[in-house]
Amino acid sequence: MKPDHDPETLMRTYLEQVVAQGRLELIEQISNADMVDEANEAFGGPPGRAGLVAHVKGFRRHVTELRVDVQRIVAGDDTVMAWWSFTGLHTGPWLGRPPTGGPIRGSVFSFFDLVDGRIERYRLFLVAELPERVVIDTSRPRHGAASSAWE
Repeated sequence: MKPDHDPETLMRTYLEQVVAQGRLELIEQISNADMVDEANEAFGGPPGRAGLVAHVKGFRRHVTELRVDVQRIVAGDDTVMAWWSFTGLHTGPWLGRPPTGGPIRGSVFSFFDLVDGRIERYRLFLVAELPERVVIDTSRPRHGAASSAWE
Protein backbone atom coordinates (compact mmCIF):
# COMPACT_ATOMS: atom_id res chain seq x y z
CA MET A 1 0.00 0.00 0.00
CA LYS A 2 1.31 3.43 -0.92
CA PRO A 3 1.17 6.23 1.66
CA ASP A 4 -0.97 8.34 -0.67
CA HIS A 5 -3.96 6.01 -0.28
CA ASP A 6 -7.01 7.65 1.21
CA PRO A 7 -7.54 7.54 5.00
CA GLU A 8 -10.41 5.04 4.81
CA THR A 9 -8.29 2.58 2.81
CA LEU A 10 -5.43 3.02 5.27
CA MET A 11 -7.68 2.19 8.25
CA ARG A 12 -9.24 -0.75 6.45
CA THR A 13 -5.76 -2.07 5.61
CA TYR A 14 -4.72 -1.77 9.25
CA LEU A 15 -7.80 -3.57 10.59
CA GLU A 16 -8.38 -6.21 7.93
CA GLN A 17 -4.81 -7.06 6.98
CA VAL A 18 -2.55 -6.06 9.88
CA VAL A 19 -4.79 -6.83 12.87
CA ALA A 20 -7.01 -9.59 11.49
CA GLN A 21 -4.43 -11.37 9.29
CA GLY A 22 -1.21 -10.52 11.13
CA ARG A 23 0.49 -8.83 8.17
CA LEU A 24 2.89 -6.86 10.36
CA GLU A 25 5.13 -6.01 7.40
CA LEU A 26 2.47 -3.53 6.24
CA ILE A 27 3.00 -1.37 9.33
CA GLU A 28 6.14 0.09 7.76
CA GLN A 29 4.13 1.16 4.71
CA ILE A 30 1.16 2.68 6.55
CA SER A 31 2.87 4.44 9.48
CA ASN A 32 5.59 7.03 10.02
CA ALA A 33 8.74 5.80 11.77
CA ASP A 34 8.28 8.20 14.69
CA MET A 35 4.53 7.65 15.08
CA VAL A 36 2.95 7.54 18.53
CA ASP A 37 0.75 4.61 19.58
CA GLU A 38 -0.71 6.10 22.74
CA ALA A 39 -2.15 2.81 24.03
CA ASN A 40 1.15 1.00 23.56
CA GLU A 41 3.11 3.80 25.22
CA ALA A 42 0.67 3.93 28.15
CA PHE A 43 1.42 0.26 28.76
CA GLY A 44 5.18 0.83 28.67
CA GLY A 45 5.80 -0.43 25.14
CA PRO A 46 8.49 0.79 22.76
CA PRO A 47 8.18 4.14 20.96
CA GLY A 48 7.59 4.72 17.28
CA ARG A 49 6.59 2.19 14.69
CA ALA A 50 8.01 -0.64 16.84
CA GLY A 51 5.33 0.20 19.38
CA LEU A 52 2.54 -0.43 16.90
CA VAL A 53 4.16 -3.74 15.94
CA ALA A 54 4.35 -4.72 19.64
CA HIS A 55 0.72 -3.68 20.15
CA VAL A 56 -0.59 -5.83 17.31
CA LYS A 57 1.70 -8.79 18.13
CA GLY A 58 0.59 -8.79 21.76
CA PHE A 59 -3.09 -8.59 20.84
CA ARG A 60 -2.83 -11.43 18.31
CA ARG A 61 -0.68 -13.57 20.63
CA HIS A 62 -3.14 -13.42 23.53
CA VAL A 63 -6.41 -13.35 21.59
CA THR A 64 -6.34 -16.35 19.27
CA GLU A 65 -8.93 -17.53 16.73
CA LEU A 66 -9.35 -13.81 16.15
CA ARG A 67 -12.19 -12.44 14.09
CA VAL A 68 -12.38 -8.72 13.29
CA ASP A 69 -15.57 -7.05 12.05
CA VAL A 70 -15.51 -3.43 10.87
CA GLN A 71 -18.80 -1.65 11.58
CA ARG A 72 -17.97 1.83 10.29
CA ILE A 73 -15.08 3.98 9.13
CA VAL A 74 -15.34 7.78 9.09
CA ALA A 75 -12.50 9.62 7.36
CA GLY A 76 -11.41 13.21 6.91
CA ASP A 77 -8.37 14.50 5.05
CA ASP A 78 -5.84 13.79 7.78
CA THR A 79 -7.85 11.84 10.37
CA VAL A 80 -9.79 8.62 10.35
CA MET A 81 -11.87 6.76 12.93
CA ALA A 82 -13.10 3.18 12.85
CA TRP A 83 -15.66 1.42 14.99
CA TRP A 84 -14.86 -2.29 14.97
CA SER A 85 -15.38 -5.37 17.08
CA PHE A 86 -13.51 -8.59 17.68
CA THR A 87 -14.08 -12.07 19.01
CA GLY A 88 -11.64 -14.83 19.83
CA LEU A 89 -10.24 -16.97 22.61
CA HIS A 90 -8.43 -15.43 25.57
CA THR A 91 -5.34 -17.68 25.51
CA GLY A 92 -2.70 -15.37 26.97
CA PRO A 93 -2.41 -12.67 29.63
CA TRP A 94 -3.96 -9.51 28.25
CA LEU A 95 -5.04 -6.19 29.76
CA GLY A 96 -3.71 -7.34 33.11
CA ARG A 97 -5.93 -10.42 33.19
CA PRO A 98 -4.69 -14.02 33.19
CA PRO A 99 -5.86 -16.16 30.27
CA THR A 100 -9.20 -17.88 30.72
CA GLY A 101 -9.04 -20.03 27.59
CA GLY A 102 -12.62 -18.95 27.01
CA PRO A 103 -14.30 -16.65 24.53
CA ILE A 104 -13.48 -12.96 24.49
CA ARG A 105 -15.16 -10.13 22.66
CA GLY A 106 -14.78 -6.41 22.45
CA SER A 107 -15.69 -3.20 20.72
CA VAL A 108 -13.07 -0.66 19.73
CA PHE A 109 -12.97 2.87 18.39
CA SER A 110 -9.60 3.45 16.70
CA PHE A 111 -8.44 6.98 15.84
CA PHE A 112 -5.57 7.77 13.46
CA ASP A 113 -4.04 11.20 12.93
CA LEU A 114 -2.20 11.17 9.60
CA VAL A 115 0.83 13.03 8.29
CA ASP A 116 1.81 12.60 4.64
CA GLY A 117 -0.86 9.89 4.28
CA ARG A 118 0.59 7.68 7.05
CA ILE A 119 -0.29 7.05 10.68
CA GLU A 120 1.33 9.64 12.94
CA ARG A 121 -0.73 9.06 16.08
CA TYR A 122 -2.94 6.16 17.16
CA ARG A 123 -5.48 6.39 19.96
CA LEU A 124 -8.27 4.04 20.96
CA PHE A 125 -11.29 3.42 23.15
CA LEU A 126 -11.71 -0.28 23.96
CA VAL A 127 -14.41 -2.18 25.83
CA ALA A 128 -13.58 -5.87 26.24
CA GLU A 129 -15.44 -8.69 27.98
CA LEU A 130 -12.85 -10.97 29.65
CA PRO A 131 -15.51 -12.14 31.03
CA GLU A 132 -15.63 -9.03 33.27
CA ARG A 133 -15.77 -5.73 31.44
CA VAL A 134 -12.47 -3.88 30.91
CA VAL A 135 -12.36 -0.35 29.48
CA ILE A 136 -9.19 1.25 28.10
CA ASP A 137 -9.39 4.84 26.92
CA THR A 138 -6.44 6.54 25.24
CA SER A 139 -8.76 8.43 22.90
CA ARG A 140 -8.21 11.81 24.54
CA PRO A 141 -4.95 13.75 24.40
CA ARG A 142 -2.79 13.41 27.50
CA HIS A 143 -4.89 10.53 28.76
CA GLY A 144 -2.43 9.44 31.47
CA ALA A 145 -1.07 5.99 32.12
CA ALA A 146 -3.07 2.84 31.68
CA SER A 147 -2.89 0.07 34.23
CA SER A 148 -2.08 -3.02 32.23
CA ALA A 149 0.09 -4.31 29.40
CA TRP A 150 -0.57 -5.55 25.86
CA GLU A 151 2.01 -8.27 26.18
